Amino acid sequence: MPLVGALVLVAGANAVTTACNGGATDDPGLDAYMQIHGGQFVRGPMPAGSASGPKVLAIDLLNERTYPNLPNDSIAGTLAPTATAVAVGLQGDVGYWRVVAGVPSYTTPTDPSFAATAQFSAGIIPGKYTLVVHAVDAQGNFGLADTQLLVASATPPAETLPTGALVVTLTWNNDTNLDLHVVDPQGNDLYWGAQSTQPPFSFDQVDGGSYGTIDYDSNANCEIDGLDREDAVWKGAPPLGTYTVRVDAASLCGLPDAYWTVNVVLQGKTIGTATGTAVDADTRGSHGVGAGVTALTFDVE
Repeated sequence: MPLVGALVLVAGANAVTTACNGGATDDPGLDAYMQIHGGQFVRGPMPAGSASGPKVLAIDLLNERTYPNLPNDSIAGTLAPTATAVAVGLQGDVGYWRVVAGVPSYTTPTDPSFAATAQFSAGIIPGKYTLVVHAVDAQGNFGLADTQLLVASATPPAETLPTGALVVTLTWNNDTNLDLHVVDPQGNDLYWGAQSTQPPFSFDQVDGGSYGTIDYDSNANCEIDGLDREDAVWKGAPPLGTYTVRVDAASLCGLPDAYWTVNVVLQGKTIGTATGTAVDADTRGSHGVGAGVTALTFDVE
């Protein structure tokens, strides 16, 4: 199995120092094939784990196929109730990473979750890679591993829209850093800094439809990946109401402008399209929640 180039994982908001610190140091793990920014690196082989430890109940990958510089590919999952952290690594790497478990999801109210985004480096050799995930409890006990096969291609696949009941896609024409924002009927601003509209679990929560996710953060920090596209996807029926789509010009990366297109597909049919041009003035100001210019609004009824 080729292990050249780094698979980078960017952990979600709950990715901080874990409660179980055995073996963890300030080692940044820069020589590891996989990086988790915000995770805690542990040098050496990942423990084999035991059946008496917590289980990984599910690994959820938005894409199982990757290619050089694929930006911020979503990886998430669900852990057994006793898990307080997750250990993630590539099989055969020089170490692994620990990330604190997040709050339960709406569909699994008693089970902690984890979330991260991943990408392969430009030097990745095409072939098969094994992602290894262990649930870890508060005492540092590892459960048995769950694995997921990842396949790296030499070049990006032919462009296809992701599938879902609702897909909002932003594309642009050059090597600039634009960001898609979609505000749902509940007021959630879905973008690279808040990559899911799923709220923290509560017992009085009312299910208003499926939750949206952002798949990529293309050309982040002007590290050009060639994708020039971001998608917001609701796999199941999206919440009813009015949605607002904005385009934020985070950086033009030294270019004078960028021409963008927004396309909205609901249940397989295009219901809205907008185009525009981002210029230098659009890069000024905040690039977090609420940023960007309004491209269009649409209703789901």
